[in-house]
Amino acid sequence: MYKVLIIDDEVLVRVGLKTTIDWQKIGFTVVADASDGEQGYAQYKKHQPDVIITDIKMPKENGLSMIEKIRKENKKVIILVLTVYDDFSYARKALKLGADDYILKSEVEDEELIELMSGIKEKIDKKNIAKTKKTEITRDSLKRSLFNDMLKNNFDINSKIKKRCKELDFAVSNTVFGLVSIIMNDLLVQEKKEKENLQKVNNAIANIIFDQLSSQNINFIYNNESNDYTLLLSSPGLNKNKLKNILNSISNAAQQYFGVFVKIFHTNLFENIEAISSRYKFLIEKTNILFYKDFHKTFIKESSEIKFNRLNIFDLKKQYNQKFINFIGEKNLKQIEILNKKVKSFFEDNNIEPMIVKIFYSNLIADIFDNYEVVFKDNKKIKHFEYYHYRVMQFKDLDSVIELFYDLITAVIVEIDNCRYDNSKFIVSRALNYIQSNYDKQISLENIADGLHMSKNYLCNIFKEETGENTSLYINKVKIEKAKKMLLKKDYRIKELYEKVGFSNQYYFSKVFKKITGMTVTEYKKKNNL
Repeated sequence: MYKVLIIDDEVLVRVGLKTTIDWQKIGFTVVADASDGEQGYAQYKKHQPDVIITDIKMPKENGLSMIEKIRKENKKVIILVLTVYDDFSYARKALKLGADDYILKSEVEDEELIELMSGIKEKIDKKNIAKTKKTEITRDSLKRSLFNDMLKNNFDINSKIKKRCKELDFAVSNTVFGLVSIIMNDLLVQEKKEKENLQKVNNAIANIIFDQLSSQNINFIYNNESNDYTLLLSSPGLNKNKLKNILNSISNAAQQYFGVFVKIFHTNLFENIEAISSRYKFLIEKTNILFYKDFHKTFIKESSEIKFNRLNIFDLKKQYNQKFINFIGEKNLKQIEILNKKVKSFFEDNNIEPMIVKIFYSNLIADIFDNYEVVFKDNKKIKHFEYYHYRVMQFKDLDSVIELFYDLITAVIVEIDNCRYDNSKFIVSRALNYIQSNYDKQISLENIADGLHMSKNYLCNIFKEETGENTSLYINKVKIEKAKKMLLKKDYRIKELYEKVGFSNQYYFSKVFKKITGMTVTEYKKKNNL
């Protein structure tokens, strides 16, 4: 109920206002009345009403003086002045001094007064709702700020932090803590109309989270990024079973009412608040397991149960990249799909660190750009490498990475098809790449032609035209350049070196080395102080 104060020097007017209207029915209660401005001001100070209905011409202190005095103290109280047609000039003065509206005394018993008061109630209601929301927003901002300060390195539970915690009713002593990450799913974004409702749904789920915690007397502070929430819980009665039941309730409600499959991660419960930073980093690191998870399922995991494995990215590259490149050259999407399923299963089955997987695909895409440079050159249909690298690194799930990869190779294969078979630059570019990738093997013109699926004689002719050298000499030059670089890095003996660059015997290697460099291996080492 909102409070009303009535001020008029005529008793009948005061009685009429109090008794002829069902104030409670329209959301008000008359808390007091007064016969002049002086008494009216005293009653205002005592009751702090929401609405004042006052006459203007009164003994001792008139209404205008009282209105001016009250308005200096209070900008929010609503003031209505009673007037008659003959004194309407006073009503105008009252409005200038801060009155909100006027009432003709002849309408005091009319429906118009009820309508006016109903409108005032609606106006006050809106202000109070806005005020409540503002208070809630401010409190939420304080919770986020406190949580983020606690995540800083070398966090110390000092007196200032304790004071902020107390203001937010967040216990930091004689209590138990838990960190929880709740990740909402955007599967609802299938149609534009659903996308418009997504934020409402996620807000509703956030309210479910907060209500579940509050109903179990769990204090919390939090931060959120997009629709993902990370919460620090605090309660003396918090235990593993209680936390599990709360998280299950949140998960079930999100799925049952909104069809959203939330993913929930949580730490072990702990008592030392100053350990929060390391526990938070550990928790967020473990959420990377979502890289492999089906978003059509709900799950709840304790972070300590999740293990990632690491491996050498160069071993992965050596094992798979050339196979992918060859299949692309053959335009063999079926074999690419088979190989990629094998790679994907390997990553998933072994819980490989997601960043390693992203780096693998970024390197593979870079090799595709290097191998099919002719296709990409001046091609506006295929975006530049940096675009694909950035997208891969931003993706949060493996399926999105693979989808982008397939989009690229499909586009590359289409462009390869568009290249005429006699595009000598394109063919020679592939041949040069084949040599660079296989220098450590015994390769020949026939090997290259088989790898590129073309005629040996045709390849021989266009290779000589484009490079000015026959394939065997070019192959040997590449091998010897690799051998020289190896010698600069490490003092290899000749019998160790020749096999590493794909020669069948030491004698032939030494002969080729001298022919191309003009020096023996020993002379080359001396010249370079090796």
